[in-house]
Amino acid sequence: MIRFFALAVLAVIGFSTPALAQATNTSVLGNYVVTGTETDGSKYDGSGTLAVTMDKSGALELKWDGGKYVGIGHVDGSKLFVGSAADGKVVLMVMDIKADGSLEGKWWRRTDPGTQGTEVWKKK
Repeated sequence: MIRFFALAVLAVIGFSTPALAQATNTSVLGNYVVTGTETDGSKYDGSGTLAVTMDKSGALELKWDGGKYVGIGHVDGSKLFVGSAADGKVVLMVMDIKADGSLEGKWWRRTDPGTQGTEVWKKK
């Protein structure tokens, strides 16, 4: 009985290990198409672009729409945390890293009405 239990535990660990894999800064590098909503819930007018690169320090650099908006980010587990500025206001983002390479999450801009905006990033 103990052998059966031990084998069952090993099987569960073996099947769940890929799901527990952690993303890294390099796993989110690339170019994305961005869709989303403003903090008041209104949809973005069309889609935008996002380039995620890494500087020599290892920090992620994010540039939306050719550098119109810029930010800095870091991956921790299955989340990407981003700080940026838009329209002279501080922006915070928390993005979930999906298995297919897309990211999806919420963002907040200081003093904006509404509770939060959303974004979805799909790799080009």
